[in-house]
Amino acid sequence: MKLVAAVPTFRDGVVGGESLPLATDDDVTRLVELLSRDDTDTANIQGTDVALSAHIAHGYGYLLYAGPDGYVVSDGDPTSPAVESEGGFPTGSGVTLERFTEVLREFAHTGRLPEAVSWRDAADA
Repeated sequence: MKLVAAVPTFRDGVVGGESLPLATDDDVTRLVELLSRDDTDTANIQGTDVALSAHIAHGYGYLLYAGPDGYVVSDGDPTSPAVESEGGFPTGSGVTLERFTEVLREFAHTGRLPEAVSWRDAADA
């Protein structure tokens, strides 16, 4: 499965974006580095019938999955704050950056709902 990450950017007052393939561990590392910048927003990783939104804020990684396995958000540190974004990330959905990177690597290799983190129904969040 070919996955592509689209990352909106806002640099020097100009709205833009970057698109990068997500197939290798190096691709994931590049994505995490990009998302760690202050001038990027939520990445949308698209596959054939799946999507994973990934965001970094407040020292946490936030994840929202939509696909055949459900519409779910990462179940993270209960003290992690909510993050405003297109999909929205509720309080308690932030995971450590190490776990976030592990989830992205698993998704890049399988294209399926990652098992490296617990999930909860996004509609209930």
